[in-house]
Amino acid sequence: MNSEKDLLKDIFHEIKPENPSGDFLENLMARVEKEAIKQQRKKEIYSYLFITAGIACVSGICALILFILKINISINLNLSNIFSGVKIEPYYVIFFLVIFFLLIGDTLLRKHNS
Repeated sequence: MNSEKDLLKDIFHEIKPENPSGDFLENLMARVEKEAIKQQRKKEIYSYLFITAGIACVSGICALILFILKINISINLNLSNIFSGVKIEPYYVIFFLVIFFLLIGDTLLRKHNS
């Protein structure tokens, strides 16, 4: 709330009240609306970043649990050419990707329906 007040103060300080133009109110409202749109975009970007980080953390925790409990999921895929230098089992990657895409889909559906 304080940042919004500060932004509005800055807008009002830039305006010279001695000689206002005829479309003073229109210009002022346009600047306020422009600043509100900037703030909304910033909030949206932060929410997408936090959602992505949360999805990555949840998927990583699930993969870690599978690794610690040594639960093997038998999938016969030969990904040795792709992951030749990496010692990660392919089913951990597949498991992570499935959860990741399901959570992204769920988030997009919830945002679209609200």
